[in-house]
Amino acid sequence: MQKGILKRASKLAIMLCVALGFQSHAQDIVKVRNTNFTSYFSKSQHIPVLVVYTLTPEIFNCSKQKGENGVHLDTDPQLPEYTDLKGDYENTQFDHAMMMSPDENTCDKDAYRESYYYTNVMPMPKNLYKSLWEKLHEKERIKAKKYKKVKVFAGTVGRNWVIGYKNNIIVPEYTWKVIYIPSTDEYLCYEFHNIEPYNPDDKLELHKVDLNTIESLAGVHFVNGVISASYVTPTPSN
Repeated sequence: MQKGILKRASKLAIMLCVALGFQSHAQDIVKVRNTNFTSYFSKSQHIPVLVVYTLTPEIFNCSKQKGENGVHLDTDPQLPEYTDLKGDYENTQFDHAMMMSPDENTCDKDAYRESYYYTNVMPMPKNLYKSLWEKLHEKERIKAKKYKKVKVFAGTVGRNWVIGYKNNIIVPEYTWKVIYIPSTDEYLCYEFHNIEPYNPDDKLELHKVDLNTIESLAGVHFVNGVISASYVTPTPSN
């Protein structure tokens, strides 16, 4: 009888620890909504754990507006204390990778500028960012043109090491992206190991995975193009 009581107590203690862990994680993550993307930004890691946005041809299928060439990476005014990261990416092996590309915000000057906020930026190996990640940006734009609308989820998982001379920016072990096509109820899912040596023969399709892989990796769940997680506030556009 006593063993049974102790066993039940141990299970309750484990469940309580897990629940507190999720609560602490959720408290660390702040939801920041900009014009064309929503970021779930970790204050302790100084990177987004999730960026959600909807692509339609109307928001990117136009020429760049005058004055956009002078836009630079910047602090998000909604979260200034944790996104003042200028200089922290310098002299590192990592590039400031945009989760949502500025090229997907060219029809609105404010949205274009916001895409350079650090709430939309994570550290990624330079070659990975300039090759496969940018090809994935191109792919989602092609899908948006073809299907008129796609919803995109980009996230980070884990911890490799830390960069930054002023702030501790966590380099995630994995990054992932899910492109959801509402008209066909189709998910296109991609996973990248964020520390792998660059291979010039690498192809985007080699990183394609099923939805269950992303859900297990990131601790999220998808239903009808809507994501749920411990830190996600449920709204129509997330």
